[in-house]
Amino acid sequence: MAILKDSVIIPLNRQLFIPKEGNLKMDDLIIETDGDYRLFEKDDNIIVKNNDCCRGIKVTIKTKE
Repeated sequence: MAILKDSVIIPLNRQLFIPKEGNLKMDDLIIETDGDYRLFEKDDNIIVKNNDCCRGIKVTIKTKE
């Protein structure tokens, strides 16, 4: 299990872009957070969007084995 992002703060209504490297897919990620988020894919990125109504959220993103 590799840590891609560790304790990153995503401000209100902002997004975190994770490049798709080495055939990385949404199903390969483990996301630990202290708030609501949306996860979706675009062409070259996986996007984690802060979906909490009132505050920034702390996110740690890991890959599955």
